[in-house]
Amino acid sequence: MLQSMRENTKWIMLILAVAFIGWLVFDVGMGITGRQSPNTQDLGSVDGSAITYRQWLAAYEQVSQAARANNPGQALTQDDQKALENQAFEQLVQDRLLQREYARRGIVVTAQEIRDAARTMPPPEIMQAKDFQTNGQFDPNKWERFLASGMEPQFLLALEERYRAELPQLMLMEDVTSDVFVSDAQLWQMYRDQHDSVTVRALVVDPNLAVSNLSVPVTEQDIEAYYRAHRDSLKQPAIAYLSFTGISKLPRPADSIATVRRAEALRDSVLKGADFAQLAKNESADSASAVNGGLLDVLPRSRMSPSFAEAAFHQPLGRVGEPVVTPEGVQLLEVVRRTADSALVRRILLPIERSGFALDTLESEADSLDQLAADQTHPSALDSAARVLHLGIGHADPLYQGQPMVLGRYTVPDVGLWAFGGAKPGSTSDVIETKAAFYVFRLDSLTPAGVPPLSAVKSVVRGEVLQQKKRAAAEAIAEEALRQLRQGRSLDQVGQAMHLPVQTIGPFARTSQVPVLGAATEAVGVAFRLRVGERSGLLASRAGYFFIEPTRRVLADSAAWLKQVDSQRVAVLRGARQARAQDFMASLRTEAKVVDNRAEVLKPTTAGQ
Repeated sequence: MLQSMRENTKWIMLILAVAFIGWLVFDVGMGITGRQSPNTQDLGSVDGSAITYRQWLAAYEQVSQAARANNPGQALTQDDQKALENQAFEQLVQDRLLQREYARRGIVVTAQEIRDAARTMPPPEIMQAKDFQTNGQFDPNKWERFLASGMEPQFLLALEERYRAELPQLMLMEDVTSDVFVSDAQLWQMYRDQHDSVTVRALVVDPNLAVSNLSVPVTEQDIEAYYRAHRDSLKQPAIAYLSFTGISKLPRPADSIATVRRAEALRDSVLKGADFAQLAKNESADSASAVNGGLLDVLPRSRMSPSFAEAAFHQPLGRVGEPVVTPEGVQLLEVVRRTADSALVRRILLPIERSGFALDTLESEADSLDQLAADQTHPSALDSAARVLHLGIGHADPLYQGQPMVLGRYTVPDVGLWAFGGAKPGSTSDVIETKAAFYVFRLDSLTPAGVPPLSAVKSVVRGEVLQQKKRAAAEAIAEEALRQLRQGRSLDQVGQAMHLPVQTIGPFARTSQVPVLGAATEAVGVAFRLRVGERSGLLASRAGYFFIEPTRRVLADSAAWLKQVDSQRVAVLRGARQARAQDFMASLRTEAKVVDNRAEVLKPTTAGQ
């Protein structure tokens, strides 16, 4: 066992490093070529403490390595790189803020504290590693034996660095959250908010149902007045209008057949004596399970696709079944054990993708698309390339700055960075690759950010004016209903007389999203304050106007609350402490003077510069 653990030291170091990137309490291929190389320049500062280019570059390399480790084989898009650049800078800012706070509070970590923490507080990802578990639970004895078994110095140094960074943060957050407290009265009220319930009958005046469009005409003067009064609310980000062409990468029927045949060949090998676990390590596209010989975690039936579940619950135990076609790809399954509603399964996953001649053809077509259409300045280039390659031209929905480009069910990265990053109308993008296709986009036109002219938003403004008028008319109807209710009529009588619906709503809790009443609104509070049979006054929500009358109340069970109060306290305190820690870090960031010079220092260079 220890020999196996020592052989796995490299992957243990990897998960320690990857997890450390995202551990911080306050969560916050860059195109290095083509940029200046400001080795001696500062990218920014925190209260005068410089953030150098080299420091930022080291932080970027760390977060990008973690991103690649978490998504093996997946190339980073420009959008990904931009996000990682920001993450690296924010981590350096946070480090400056934390170091200053440690010094102010006198927080230091001793070597003994590091040794004790390594022994008694293993990182969460270590506790989840199967090598350190017994019967599915972390086994501290295995971890202590591992630490005592003579690890490589590099591993021990990495572990020490991890604790040297984490322990001061733990001490700081313990200090910051030490006074967080929740009383029994607060816990009982939280429980009641979730478990007290009420059912009401409601007389509803819905503007869209009670008022016809014809009864509230909208004039040109109304539209112009609304536009003048609401210009700020009509502001829009920049909008790009784009055309595109693309070459599909999605597999064809022949690719599915070829993948099934490959799975059948692997199954034959297993039936003839080949080791399933070794084949999984060599052949499976699921890298997470492949390292464990294809073994998945115990899966409930509810998490399985229909075809996977059919095999998992019907094929013989310990025998590899026929290939199973699932949304993930073609799978070979070996069921280790199962219960009525879960199964422990080994699998070999083969993705359905183009291969052989079909893959060569696809790559050749992509090269042609690149040569004919990518990075062109004349608008006709895209049309010409589409004709030559027998492709269609599509028109994307308007792309708003800051939003991702979505085509069908696929998100296409980097389009916004290109379109809003200085592209000229009529120019084309580089080839952008997704799981579904290779694309080239053309920027047909670009609308700058700001308040659009009335002609561009007239239909929107007309709709807003219409809703305002319908709501005002609905309020008048509700006032008449109130008058009749005050005369002693019931909800049903007024509803029948005025042709208004009376509906039952609930049961619902104080924390529910309630039809008509809304979520955590005054109307919800009124519903819980009224006695059964008592009627409210005129209430309003985004849905319209209404009157409510409780018909049933159910109070929370105090005995049930007492049975779970300890676990509730733990959960509430954890959430409250996390919120306090996040607020604390946000306040440090707000109070600090953070200078960010990246836009200037890292600006793209041009040829000959």
